[in-house]
Amino acid sequence: MALLLSGSTFAATYGLADLEILSQENSQEEFFKHALDLRPSERNEAWKTMVSKMAVALENRVLKESQIKEEDYRKIEELYDWPSLRPDDVFRLKRQQIALGYFKVCLKKEKPCWDDIKNFWEKDPTDPEMALHLAELVETHPGAALAPWPFLEVALKSSLSEFYCKKPFVMNVLWDKFTIDYIRMGPAGDFLKKIDQTVHPDCIPSLNAEALSRLYHPQKLDDREVAFEILDSQSKADQKIKDFFFTVYLLEKPSQGELFNYSWSRLKELGGAEVRREVVLENIKKLDPLPDDIFSSLDVQKRRAVVNLLKDNFPEYLDFYTQQCILFFGGKGSFPEGNPTVHCQDLMSSDLAPSVLPADKIRQYKEVKKI
Repeated sequence: MALLLSGSTFAATYGLADLEILSQENSQEEFFKHALDLRPSERNEAWKTMVSKMAVALENRVLKESQIKEEDYRKIEELYDWPSLRPDDVFRLKRQQIALGYFKVCLKKEKPCWDDIKNFWEKDPTDPEMALHLAELVETHPGAALAPWPFLEVALKSSLSEFYCKKPFVMNVLWDKFTIDYIRMGPAGDFLKKIDQTVHPDCIPSLNAEALSRLYHPQKLDDREVAFEILDSQSKADQKIKDFFFTVYLLEKPSQGELFNYSWSRLKELGGAEVRREVVLENIKKLDPLPDDIFSSLDVQKRRAVVNLLKDNFPEYLDFYTQQCILFFGGKGSFPEGNPTVHCQDLMSSDLAPSVLPADKIRQYKEVKKI
């Protein structure tokens, strides 16, 4: 049933009494066709009350349908442009319910309704709960033409962010945002300021928990570095975390710069702190595969410098690493994820090996490789 929301030039003009009768009869089509016949000066509280009542009645009828039709969605959107209905909380809430129902249908069509979602949000980009729903629709749709962050940006600045940040998909989107920020800013950037600008304080505990998780078990290439920066910028990176991060940073693919210098100094410091080295080694043992990219680095000078630094200040790691390598190639031990020492062969076959590794380790490796 088509619903015209403005009167025709040739149609009869209705007064307040006519609208009252239409309201009593719940004649929604005729009511909204003539509701704007009254001059603005005549649209008193009684008129506003009737408009609100009839608009909500229309929404209730639409919500009873098994599937939200496009024409009904557009009726409600046109009504939302009426100044008297914008501040109506009940109408606003039901409008959101109708929109979500319609979007779930239209996103399954051959030509998804991305423009409708964009236009809907731009009319009122303030509600955090609606922002969360729209972000989830976008995030879970393959080939989405919209990004989830513009919606989540509103949700995560709200006082409800404590609950939103516990949702895995929300944290994943937020993490990707911080990763991009970190790449743009670099280690010297004011990351604490970026965090404060991005999320409500109630989100911080969940963010820090995620950072701790990704520090030890990164899901993507830059995760460990971003995780450390999030924690360190808030003074949440204690000695244990710093010892672990800077050591692993050198073992992976360290870039020349501030972080490399910090890592170098940290490992030299660990050389005189046996107990701290033991803690670092216990945490590294939990990683699979073990960090070892430096052993295959094409930068021969850097590889030589770092490996010699390990020999002098963290020989326990070289010992554990080579032992795991020998066990794996010798078919001993349990390695459900495969070889934990991906670049062991590069280390063992390099000209560095005789000067940094015990002769018996090299001999054992060569023996098991013959098998």
